[in-house]
Amino acid sequence: MTNELPIRVAIADDNAEYRLTLADLLAYEPDIEVVAVWANGHEVLRDVEQVRPDVLLLDITMPEVDGLCVLKAAPLLAWRPKIVVLTMHEQSPVVLEAVRAGVSGYIVKDAPMEDLLRAIREAHEGRAMVHPQVMRAVLGEIERYAKPNDGWKDLLTAREFDVLCQMAAGKSNEQIAESLHITLKTAKNHVSHILAKLHVSDRSQAVLHAYRERWILPDQL
Repeated sequence: MTNELPIRVAIADDNAEYRLTLADLLAYEPDIEVVAVWANGHEVLRDVEQVRPDVLLLDITMPEVDGLCVLKAAPLLAWRPKIVVLTMHEQSPVVLEAVRAGVSGYIVKDAPMEDLLRAIREAHEGRAMVHPQVMRAVLGEIERYAKPNDGWKDLLTAREFDVLCQMAAGKSNEQIAESLHITLKTAKNHVSHILAKLHVSDRSQAVLHAYRERWILPDQL
């Protein structure tokens, strides 16, 4: 028997049928407990500090107070859950604004349920997950034909850059360790060092930084 507490999840979405259906589906997961469902960002900001969810599934487009307003206000909250953006929006400006705000995941609503469950669990463990369908939108905001540069050498070791490339390819720590023939502990240490050196809070922001700086181009992956 495990004594681990379930992941406390709250859902904020203006579509009542969607949020209630999602809550029902999540209720089947033994390691997840849905603790609140909210219809807009106003309800989130009003109740989140009292409910104290571990992970907030947050729609971007909601009436009264939308998801982007919640993201901007989150750093001021006494209780800040991990936030997974759950939306139909794949437009690059919306995605980029959410990623810049430090979300722990970005999943489109029509993604498979297993992707959403993985995003919730990854967020709870302090890791970030951006769905490949969304990452393509991010890449669309960045010039694809510029020549890569080696500015990473001012910040990262060659091995750390190898790990960053693996992260950009969407590989987990376990997959990185296997690909580079290093231990899982070493892979995790490299990821932590990369985040610290780039002054970012999660893997998605590290990868986005690498694309913006032209350290990595999509065609390289």
